[in-house]
Amino acid sequence: MLNENPVFVFSSSWRSGSTLVQRYITASGEVLVWGETGNALGALRDALAGWEQITADSSRHFTNSIGGEGEKAYRNFMATAKSEHAQQWIANLTPPYAEIASSMRNMLVDLYGNRAEGLGYPRFGIKETRCDLFTARFLQVLFPNAKFVFIVREPLDVIRSIKRRNWMGRLPGHATLHYFAEHWKKNSAQFREADFGMILRYEDFISDPALRNRLMDYLEVHHRPPADFTETSKVDWIVSDKSELTRWERGWIRHWLSAEMKRWGY
Repeated sequence: MLNENPVFVFSSSWRSGSTLVQRYITASGEVLVWGETGNALGALRDALAGWEQITADSSRHFTNSIGGEGEKAYRNFMATAKSEHAQQWIANLTPPYAEIASSMRNMLVDLYGNRAEGLGYPRFGIKETRCDLFTARFLQVLFPNAKFVFIVREPLDVIRSIKRRNWMGRLPGHATLHYFAEHWKKNSAQFREADFGMILRYEDFISDPALRNRLMDYLEVHHRPPADFTETSKVDWIVSDKSELTRWERGWIRHWLSAEMKRWGY
């Protein structure tokens, strides 16, 4: 059924090949993979977590609270005459959690899926560079049949590319270098723990046609882009800056990331 199995592409960092993978999948004509949300998906994840807590029974424990029994209050409210509504305890009165989750799912289908269908794509997807594994699990709750792709790229190449793009709007220096390194480390470590989806190294994706075929098989996409798509596709954020990472920058990156890099074969 339409929109039952969207595709979500997650990258461990910016400048890691997620846009190439996004365009490769879209080139099939079967899935329109929409662009980044600015971590709006992460905000939706946090919102649904808040509703889960406030609707849950008080016997459930959450990180900073217990269930707010909002769904129980709703059931009592619905079973009571309107004249008695204002006399009830309604501080946490909330629609049922399942209906909230369904509404959130329908919102994403309306925003992305229906528009994709109108443009001739039977399925939709979204790609993200800021979101983590917890956001992927949230999307799996909304779309149990969704397909997930997790991309990692060698971090020295990643951060060099970020540097050449003016540090993505951040001030150059130790704090910015550490920010991008930690972002890569956190997401890459989380992706290794994923018990669902397909994990790709960017370097393998661009060099191995068999891997690209396995990706499309996993996604259940039947039409394949041209065999030379990754070689001939030149769309990118073009820059004239050809600067390299300094010895100091490379040293700090290896200091912070060497253990995680080894786990990925870098």
